[in-house]
Amino acid sequence: MARKKHTPNDPERRQRILQATIALLQEGGVTAISARAVATEADVPVGSVSYHFDSVRSLLLEAAHSVIELRDRALHEWSQRLSKETIAQNLAEMIHTQITTGRPLTIIAYELYLLGLRDADFRRLSVEATSVLSRKLAAHVSAAEAWRLAALADGVQMHSLFLPTTPSLDELVQALAD
Repeated sequence: MARKKHTPNDPERRQRILQATIALLQEGGVTAISARAVATEADVPVGSVSYHFDSVRSLLLEAAHSVIELRDRALHEWSQRLSKETIAQNLAEMIHTQITTGRPLTIIAYELYLLGLRDADFRRLSVEATSVLSRKLAAHVSAAEAWRLAALADGVQMHSLFLPTTPSLDELVQALAD
């Protein structure tokens, strides 16, 4: 049977390209991303990458959107268990998960966030991504306290990624406690 006109030959190709980009980001970071590398990882022609994304920058922006969506969903689920009394414990547990089992995605997120230091589009995404936690916390504490806790959690998490050994859950709770 002949293919219908104007139907995509490979409707999942764009998504496979994005998944390949995220896989390459996990393996080698932002510098590992090129149209050729992504095409090889996605097992598509190089022209498919440029068909769906007009530049590596636009591919990275889309990857950043994907990472933000993953984080937003995770934070939504996480915030359902949150109460004012359990904030430090829950933040510590979240950080511990993100620096252990979630480490590859956490590193990608920070690497993409840092592109916002020099690029306005990435900066907008970085602000969006980092403000999600503040908004979730603000349902339980004042906006100023939510911002402080989110900034503290972000700093503790980033610092923890650089340490030679992973801080324990108790150490993280202590770092976040009043």
